[in-house]
Amino acid sequence: MKQQTGVGMVEILVALLVLAIGVLGYAGLQLSALKGSESAQTRSQATALARDALERILVNGAAQATYLDKSQWGGAQQSFGDAPPTDCYDSACSSDQMAAWDIEQLEWQAGSLLPAGRIQVEPCDTGGGITSCVVVAWRDQDIDDCLTNGQIAADEDSECVVMEVAR
Repeated sequence: MKQQTGVGMVEILVALLVLAIGVLGYAGLQLSALKGSESAQTRSQATALARDALERILVNGAAQATYLDKSQWGGAQQSFGDAPPTDCYDSACSSDQMAAWDIEQLEWQAGSLLPAGRIQVEPCDTGGGITSCVVVAWRDQDIDDCLTNGQIAADEDSECVVMEVAR
């Protein structure tokens, strides 16, 4: 009987199986990294939007009560591309008109920059008393569930950002 030399078909198939399992593992790792990257980018965008809202509130101090009134905020998602109807760039606006325009702008930005994004200001309990918080939510997150009884929802799977408004 002649002795076999070289690589047999079984060894090649086993090597291909090991290689395929490794490639599938790497593809799963890449998919997980992409999902984490998208989540971080969305959260970063929401944080920047909340900070923009805080800065607008602080800059227009004369109309701070308008910004902090929850009824001024729709809390609903704005359609992408629907620009706010009023314009304070080309015409003079009072402090209250500027606040209303800022709120429309912020709601439009939330709907345009975030997947199913919404923004509002509502009362919250920061431990040191009741104040107001800017709340930004996206995707399936109900914006009213970001604050429960004035407390910030800190669930790991929550898709919202909450920032306190300094008074």
